[in-house]
Amino acid sequence: MNKRILSLVLALVMLALCFVGCSNTQGNGDDTGADTSADTGVVSGEKNENKVIVGNVTELAGDFRWPGFGGSSAGAADQDVNGLITGYSTMETNQGGAYVWNDTVVKSHTEEENENGDLVVTVEINPGLLFSDGTEVKAVNYLAYVLAFSSPVSVNAGHTGMSGQAMVGYDSFAAYCGEDVEVAEDAEVVPTKEFAGIRLLGDYSFSLTISSAAGYYPYYFANTYGAITPYPLDLVLGEGVEVKDDGNGAYLTEAWYEKGADSTPEALTYVKSTHLTEARYDVTKYAFSGPYVISEWDEGTKECTLTINPNFAGNFEGQKPSIETIVYVKIVSETQLDQFKSGAVDILSGITGGADTQAALAAVDESNGKFAEVHYQRAGYGKLQFECDFGPTMFASTRQAIAYVLNTADFAQAFTGGYGTVVYGPYSPDFDMWTAVEDTIELTEYAYSVENAKQALIDGGWVYNSKGEDFVEGQTGVDAVRYKKLTAEEATDVNKAFVSVANTDGVEYKTVEVNGEYYMPLVINWFGTTPNDVTDMLAARLVGTDDVTAIGMVVRSVTGDFDKLLGEIYREESYGYGGTPTYGMFNLATGWNSAIYDYAYNWSLDPVYFGYSANKLFDEYDVAFPYDMTGEKLTYAEAVEASGDKLGMDYLSMAMVYNAKTVDEYNEWWGAYIERWNELLPDVPLYSNYYFDIYNAKIQNFETSPFWSPVDALLYCTIANAE
Repeated sequence: MNKRILSLVLALVMLALCFVGCSNTQGNGDDTGADTSADTGVVSGEKNENKVIVGNVTELAGDFRWPGFGGSSAGAADQDVNGLITGYSTMETNQGGAYVWNDTVVKSHTEEENENGDLVVTVEINPGLLFSDGTEVKAVNYLAYVLAFSSPVSVNAGHTGMSGQAMVGYDSFAAYCGEDVEVAEDAEVVPTKEFAGIRLLGDYSFSLTISSAAGYYPYYFANTYGAITPYPLDLVLGEGVEVKDDGNGAYLTEAWYEKGADSTPEALTYVKSTHLTEARYDVTKYAFSGPYVISEWDEGTKECTLTINPNFAGNFEGQKPSIETIVYVKIVSETQLDQFKSGAVDILSGITGGADTQAALAAVDESNGKFAEVHYQRAGYGKLQFECDFGPTMFASTRQAIAYVLNTADFAQAFTGGYGTVVYGPYSPDFDMWTAVEDTIELTEYAYSVENAKQALIDGGWVYNSKGEDFVEGQTGVDAVRYKKLTAEEATDVNKAFVSVANTDGVEYKTVEVNGEYYMPLVINWFGTTPNDVTDMLAARLVGTDDVTAIGMVVRSVTGDFDKLLGEIYREESYGYGGTPTYGMFNLATGWNSAIYDYAYNWSLDPVYFGYSANKLFDEYDVAFPYDMTGEKLTYAEAVEASGDKLGMDYLSMAMVYNAKTVDEYNEWWGAYIERWNELLPDVPLYSNYYFDIYNAKIQNFETSPFWSPVDALLYCTIANAE
C-alpha cells in the first residue's frame, strides 16, 4: 500500500473520530482578583502584572519538544506549550487554517517540476535568524530533523520514522542502518546513506523533492510537504553527528548509526536512540526557536512557566510576543468558572453547550466590564455515522429517511441550548472553499418530514413485509417494519445473516428467505457511547418513537465505551470487535484543525483501501466511471461530460486533490463533492455548536477562531496597563 496514502488515511481516521461529550475546554488565569473598569478591565491607577496563566483540562506530561513523538497520542496541553516554544517553520497556518509561506523566515522559494514529474521545492532562508541561545538558524537545522526522523535510529527510539516519506529516496534512506551492516543480496530496497530527495544547497538554502512515483505528486497540497521546522543540532543529533551533502543527497555522518551495546544483527539498537528518548523531555539543555522559552518545569505540580524569547524574529506576519510570562497549569472543568470569576484564571476557552455557555456569558454580563468574550462556530459537527456496506444502512434511502424523521434542527437547538446550528455536509462555514461556493451549491437540508421519510423508503424499495407481500402500516410483531428485497449482489452472507440486537421486547427481526428471495427488515442496530448526553437525546428521539414507528422502522440501541465503538467502526478485534459487522449506526463527532481538506482514498472501492474507510460507502457511480491515478487528469467540466454527469465519491475526492491545480479548480471539485456527499448521506450532521472563549478584559486584542487557538492569539495580545 502506498505509504502516503496509508499515513494520510490513518491520519484522517484519527482526526475524524472525536468523542462527542469530551471537553476541550481550556483556561488561562492571572491571580489579580481586583475590581476593574467597565471599558478596559483595568483598575484605575493600578498596574497589571505582564503575565497570563494558561490552563487546560488535560494535564501536562512534559512532552514539549516533539509531542506524541510522531504518533497520534499527543496531549493537548503539551501541544500548546510546544506551539509557544517552537517557531521559524518554513510554512505556518494562518487565522483561517491555511498554510502560508513564512516571510519572516523564507527569503525566497520555488516550486518546479523536474524531468521525472516530481515537485522540487527549493527554499532559501533569511540569514540572521537566531535560536534562544543566540545560535544562528541555518539550513542544516531544518534538514537534521527530517533526516533523523526518517531513519531506523528514530524508529528504534519509538518514532514512526516517516517524516520524509513524501520525498524521493525515502525508502532507500530509511533502510540504511550504517556502513557496518551487511546488505542482503536479495534485498528489495537497496539502502543508501544519502537521502536523494533532500539537498543541502548552502548555509541558508535547501531543496526537497516530492515523489511522483510514490504517489505524493501531483497533489494539490504538495507544497505543504515543504513545511518543516528547524531544531538545534544537538537536540536532534546529539554530539558528533553532522549533516552533509556531497552531491547525491543530504545525509547524517556515521556517528548517527553507532550501535548500542546490546545490538545484534537480528535486532539492531543505536546509541542515538537513547539520546532521542532523553532529549524529547529535556527542557533545560537545548535552545528554543519559538516566541517563548521554558524557564521552569515542575513535574510534581505539572506547572510550566514560559518567558519571552528575545531572539525570536516573529511568526509568518512578523508578530512578536508582548506578554512577558505565561504560566501553564491544569484546571478542573467542574470548577473552572469559579476559578475564572475569582480571578485565578484569566481565560476559559472552548465553552459550549447551553447551560455552560449561559453560565459563562452571565459571568461576563455581571462583571461590569472586567470580563469579555469571543465566539465562533466549531469547525466540525456531531453526527450519526453509518456503516454503508451491510444491513439497512447500506442504502441511501434508509440514511435519508433517518435524516428526515430525526428533526436535526430541533436536535441542534436542544443540545446546544440555542448556541449552535446545523450543517448539511462535511464542511465548516469558515472554510474559504465554502465561502466560494455557498451561493451556488445545491444541498438538501432534510427538514423534518415523516412523509418525506416514508417516500424515501418507498423510492428505495422498502415496500414489503416479512412474507414478501406489500407492507401495510400499523401491523405488529415482525411485520411492524418494512422489508426490502435484496438483489443477488446485495444478498451477501452478512446480509443474509442480518439480525436485530437488543431484542428486549421479545421480537427478533432478521433477514428472511421467501421463494429463494431474501428480504431484509428495516431495523437499525445502533451503538452509542455512554455516558453521553447525545446518546441519551438520540435515544429519546429514535428508539420506539411514534415517528420512527410510523415510517415502518425500528431502532435498536446498545451502549458501550468509545474503544468498543472504534472497534466496531474499524472492525478491529483488539478493540472488542467480534468478527462480524453488527451495528450500522454510531454517534460521534468530526472536525478539522486546518483548512487542508483531503479525503482521497477514503471512498475507494478497492479492497486494499476500502477497509480504512469509516463509512465503507459503495458509490455505484464509481463503478461506471472509476478514477484512474495513471490516466489523464480531466478538468471538472471534462469529467462531467465523460461521466454523463455522474461522478462518484471516490472520483470527486481524488480529483479534488490530484486534478486541481488552481484554487478555483479545487473549489469546483470540492463543491461537487459536498453535493454528492449530501445526496448519499454517509453521516447525518446533528449540530455544529458555537464555542465561547471568555477572558479577563485586561488582555487586549484577544481574537480566536476554529483554527486560531488561545495560544495562537496570545502572541498578538498585550496586557492593558502592564507593569
